[in-house]
Amino acid sequence: MEYLPIQASERKKVLFSIRDRLRTMRSNRLLLCPKQGKAMECVAKSKASSHFLFTGDYTSFAVYRFFGFARLDLLALRGNQPWKKNGDTSCRGCDECELETLPHELNHCTILAKNQAVGPLGKRPDLVVQIGKEVFIIDVCIPFENRYESFDRARQEKLEKYAHLIPHYSVNGCKASVIPIIVGALGSWDHKNDKFLLKHMTKSYLNKFHKLCCSDVLHWSRDIFVEHVTGHRQFTDNTNSSRPPTSAASASNS
Repeated sequence: MEYLPIQASERKKVLFSIRDRLRTMRSNRLLLCPKQGKAMECVAKSKASSHFLFTGDYTSFAVYRFFGFARLDLLALRGNQPWKKNGDTSCRGCDECELETLPHELNHCTILAKNQAVGPLGKRPDLVVQIGKEVFIIDVCIPFENRYESFDRARQEKLEKYAHLIPHYSVNGCKASVIPIIVGALGSWDHKNDKFLLKHMTKSYLNKFHKLCCSDVLHWSRDIFVEHVTGHRQFTDNTNSSRPPTSAASASNS
């Protein structure tokens, strides 16, 4: 307990002063925790990240129960139980990780599917769209919310990763550009996405698009977590990964 001076005129406030000091000390200890505020720093950048709090739009009850524990990193994973000194902390989904944490489980554990390869280096962007004389190489990235710097790093990595495709698609007078779309694994929307999206959709639909993306990512994160912990399949992959690569021109016509 720190030294707490109390004036004689405040002797009736002794208990209040002690409680207030203890409350302040407890809050300061929480703020000093390394994980404190990592996810919420990203969530706070856009109100769309918490759009479902009062209305529940596009969000199931199961996802609603999941997101609070996930954003506070309170899910029952082996790496989240420091009180078990001799417990097994290894990942139950792979043999490569000795500490089962939520970032590993959602973003690093097992490859679920791969996109088709395009370009000379065989990279796999999510979508290539040609609108007039502009070609957009769009790639959606879902990093874990490890403070907002993780979003900036993910965006820069995508720009560098697909930079070699710009001359590949800059033919016949077309101008190509790489467009990263960043959404956090726990449903955080990056407001920097809006600069591109506002050029191609109305503001009213963009607001709805924010909500759909955040809720859908949370839905998939919840399914991945449940399947990881229980071993029961939560979704069926109906996509055809063997289809041939699509050119920019044919993509714009589809």
